[in-house]
Amino acid sequence: MISVNKIKRFALSVTKAVENTPQLAECKEDLKILCAMLSDCAKGNYKYVSKRNVVIAGVCIAYVLSPIDFIPDFVPVLGQIDDVAVICFLLKTVKKELGFYKIWLETQKDKILNQ
Repeated sequence: MISVNKIKRFALSVTKAVENTPQLAECKEDLKILCAMLSDCAKGNYKYVSKRNVVIAGVCIAYVLSPIDFIPDFVPVLGQIDDVAVICFLLKTVKKELGFYKIWLETQKDKILNQ
């Protein structure tokens, strides 16, 4: 399972990547939702993510957080390209599940309002 601390570190890395990469700016909202979904999943609040996508997310998070990359991060511009590619792949892979998570979030808000 993905730990909440790793998700927080991933969220910080992704935030930095979004700030430094204009191509990711349009994905900003999806990235926030992805981090929230993974956090809820790690806490056990949201259990509807497929195991396949959890594994893919775990591998992608590990790659982005790892100091070992195909192109080292200290190489200007090129160093971030592989991380951006991994983030884009992850978003594309879990796009459908992000939609389901948004619906689940709305139902949780409704439950709180109706109590």
